[in-house]
Amino acid sequence: MAASWLTPASQRARIGSPIIRQHPVELSVRIARQMARVNGRVSLTILNWHGSVPDALQVLSALVDNALQHGDTPQRADTVLPVCLSITEARQLLVDVEDFSPAFAGFQDVRAGIGDGVLVELVRSGAITDLTWFVGPEAQSKTVRAVLTAVVVQP
Repeated sequence: MAASWLTPASQRARIGSPIIRQHPVELSVRIARQMARVNGRVSLTILNWHGSVPDALQVLSALVDNALQHGDTPQRADTVLPVCLSITEARQLLVDVEDFSPAFAGFQDVRAGIGDGVLVELVRSGAITDLTWFVGPEAQSKTVRAVLTAVVVQP
């Protein structure tokens, strides 16, 4: 599966502001849950993210878990889960996780914070300020994108 955000199509999911930095990684599905937080912390440092690192890592972990649970992800040793963290000109953090299913059942409820689950709780708590998804170029995968906004702390 080709990482779709490495192409000019990376701007297609209503981000409102151009991407200025990104850090893509491919997680082996066999250890994706464990490595999401490690690679996420490295990516956030490389990107110089000024928002909540714990929130960002929790969002990344939730998206990786959902991709592994609901994304028809083959559990072979050579299978990777493409992940990309990006910073926009507006200083938003985009967390993209691609999986092997072109569908997202119940998306409207998740986006509205209705129901159960970690992703729903992150939407409800405001950690995720926007949630979108889009189908990959060959209609055999999807990317789920969570948007986080750094909270400005006044001195």
